[in-house]
Amino acid sequence: MPTRDRSWPGTHVARQAGPVEDFITRLVVGRLSRPDAADLVAVQEGGPDVAALREEAAAIRRNLEEMAADRALGLITRPQLLAATGRANIRLDEIGAELDHAARENVLAPLVAAENAAAVWADLDLSRQRAVIKTLMSVTLHSPGRGARHPFDPATVTVTWRQPDAA
Repeated sequence: MPTRDRSWPGTHVARQAGPVEDFITRLVVGRLSRPDAADLVAVQEGGPDVAALREEAAAIRRNLEEMAADRALGLITRPQLLAATGRANIRLDEIGAELDHAARENVLAPLVAAENAAAVWADLDLSRQRAVIKTLMSVTLHSPGRGARHPFDPATVTVTWRQPDAA
């Protein structure tokens, strides 16, 4: 049974995970330990009310279910249902974007506020660490070369920072 996803357009790169993970950890902890790390979590005054956004999204979804039931009973026309569904989906997308932004800020906040970012990082579960990495950077692995195993070379890892002035 093949393990490679053949739909992926790039080449397959086999790497030892340990050295790459250590390298990325050093970059993340280094960035979050800098004096200007708080700038990464610039929470705006009157930022999004996450609870209110979630309640609004739930109300929209309930309305969509009610409209589907009304359509089944012939109480509204198909064009009415499609128009209302379109407007509802636009707002749900807007709410999703606002919640994603708030989540990105929240995932970095404990690390930025910590006196020892390395200790907080070590205590995070894998999914939180992945969320932090995804928020801060994109990572591209390049082939270390063919043949015998080479020592880890940071030049074979490209990091693109997502935050301004993060490097």
